[in-house]
Parts: sequence; structure tokens; C-alpha cells
Amino acid sequence: MTGTRARKVLFVIHQIGSGADGGIRSIAEIVRATPAIDRLVVTNRESSVTEMLRAAAPVEMWEMTERAYRDGSPSPLYRLRQALSRLRNNWRTFRAVKRHGITIVHANEQRAFWNSVYGARLAGVPVIYNVRDTSNQQHAGPRWHRALRLCDRFLVLSREMEEAWRADLHPTSEEPGQRDKFAHLYSIVDPERYFPVPEPERQAIRASLGIDPDRPAVVYVGRFDDKKAQLDFIAQALPALRDRAPRAITYFVGDFEPGSDPYAAACLAEVEKHGLQDSVRFAGYSDRVADWYRAADIVALASRREGLPRCMIETLACGSGFVSFAVCSVREIVEGHDCGVAVPLGDYAALADAIAALLADEARLARYRAAGPLLTARLFAPDTNATAYGDLLDRLAAEAAR
Repeated sequence: MTGTRARKVLFVIHQIGSGADGGIRSIAEIVRATPAIDRLVVTNRESSVTEMLRAAAPVEMWEMTERAYRDGSPSPLYRLRQALSRLRNNWRTFRAVKRHGITIVHANEQRAFWNSVYGARLAGVPVIYNVRDTSNQQHAGPRWHRALRLCDRFLVLSREMEEAWRADLHPTSEEPGQRDKFAHLYSIVDPERYFPVPEPERQAIRASLGIDPDRPAVVYVGRFDDKKAQLDFIAQALPALRDRAPRAITYFVGDFEPGSDPYAAACLAEVEKHGLQDSVRFAGYSDRVADWYRAADIVALASRREGLPRCMIETLACGSGFVSFAVCSVREIVEGHDCGVAVPLGDYAALADAIAALLADEARLARYRAAGPLLTARLFAPDTNATAYGDLLDRLAAEAAR
């Protein structure tokens, strides 16, 4: 990287309060992997990721009045509090830029962006808008077009995701001042945490997690909410999977609080409704997610939308099979590199068939298990993507100087 040592980046990171939040871990890996820049982080919650960030950079805590994923519809009072909070945080951003000599502001997602972009613009420094999600049927409203005009880089997580956003932000994306703002940067997968293990060690991990050694394990990782669509997966895919692969057990790993979360309670009720108690286990949040990936025969994903699914790239790094709806980036990765299976979005019968077929095809599953770690070592390596990120900062700084 040339010139990045003179750059000081303010990372604005909003955390939603979920233990299973791949987007936050992705930006934390970028922060940690780029030591050739000065960094300052602001975030809104104490968490294990905050501790990870604090080990790599100074961290300031800012209150951000933004809805978490379980909150309901916003009230007028909430809207007022949100507006005041964003105004305060944009002023804080302006002051932080001036006080700390910040040269670039990196907003990790939309909440962070609206809490910082106007302060950064007022201070005269470039802004990276790191968009972490998309939808196969999305239609970007005026707010997204305004965001593209305000930022200096519209940074996404894959080539497929960049193409989707360019199309969705048309015609703004084709304007001379906007078309060059788009860029993609693959996430980092930590090779010291996510890696395959020999079969005897894998079996020991399965035993320690309480996985039946004689039954195939399908693992579904993610917080329980409508986006991750565990409820529809249980209702529409698992009965068919039970018929096709009756010995398979599906383990749900992620925040699961049926006593306080209606969505989790509905998932539990759906299991009972379909008589799936012998085929489903709710593991709850686990800080051993890498071991769950290693232990799985197949990791499944039925999200309604994604940017670059974190569970996909971590699964591949750990050498397990992966079957998913064709949400954004999945076809690019698993079909483009022959390391997993993608089925049409919303086709639960096809998803169940694909999981059962892969469980029954040991040769194909072994091929995928071997291909995944090789791909992640090349495409999601810390050094490779930290260098790419440093180059992006250099280009932004050069543009700002001009």
C-alpha cells in the first residue's frame, strides 16, 4: 500500500444488539487487518466485537437512537429522538474529524451513514458508505439515490452485489459524477479461527456440541428474525427434508429467546405443529460458531436477502458443505467456484431436495469440502483484502487532493 500511513480513518459502526451479527464482524476484521493506517472507531454498544475493535484501535462510545432488529414500527416520538440523535452525531463527526485529523470517514451501514455523513461533508473529508445488504427484488427509493450522491465510495461486498446496486440505482448510477463511486471489497475470513480439521478432531467437536455421531447434522446459523427466515424454513423445508433424509437433524445456532421474542416463539411452535421435535435442535447463541461450521455436514441458508452471507464464507473456510437460496453473492461464490449449491430464492422444496441430495452424495460433498478452504484462502485472505482496502483509501485521498 502506498501512502496509507498518512491516512487516518474514522470508522462509524452501528451495532444492532445481536450476538450473531456477521456485518459487524466483517468490518472488525477490516479494522484489525489494516495496521498501516491510523484508525479511530466510534460505536454504540459494548460487545465481544467492541473488544475486538478496541484491541486494534481507540474506541469511542456514541449513543445512536436507531431501531434494533426486533423493534416495531417507529412512533412519532421515536422519529424525533432519531432526528435529534443523528444531528448530534453528525456534529460529533465534524468535531472528531477536526480534533483527530481524520482524512476519511467509513460508515459501516445505513444507520452509521446517516449518523455521520453530513458531519464528514461539512468537515470536507471523503465518505465511504459500506453497504452490507441487498435484495434480489429490491427497489431503491429516493433515500438511497441521495446516499449515493452524498458518499464518495459506495462500497459493497462482491461483484454480484455491485452489479445489483448499479442496476437498482439507475439512472443516478450512470451519471458522470456517480458511476465511478461503486466498488466492491470481499470480506475477510480469519484463517486462525476458521479452518478445517482432521476427521477425528471433527468427531470430537461434534461430541462436545452434543451432536449425534450417527446422524447427519444440518446447521443453520443466524439471529432469529424475518430476514433470516427460520420460520418459513421450518414450515416449508424441514417437513420435506424429514421425508427425504429422515435421520438428519437441523441445529439452529443464533440468538434464540422464545420467552421474550415472538419470532423465536413462533419458530418453536412451528416445530411442534409439524412434529419435528426429533429433527430439530435449538442451540441458541454460541461463541463456538466456528466449531458448529466444522461439525456440520451441511450448513443451510434460507434468508430473504443478503449482501455476502457471512455464514457462507465461514462455512467454506471450515470445509463443510453449503446449500442456500440464491440470495446476492451466493451464485457468484458457490457456483462460480464449484464449492456449494444454490437454488432459486423462495423454492423451499428445491432447498430441501438439494440438502438431501448432497447428504446422499458423499463424493460431491467431499469435493465441496476440499474446495471451500482453498477458495477462502485466496479470495477472503486478510493480507489480500487489507491491501485492497488500503489501495481504495489511497485512491480516495488522491481524488480529494485533486
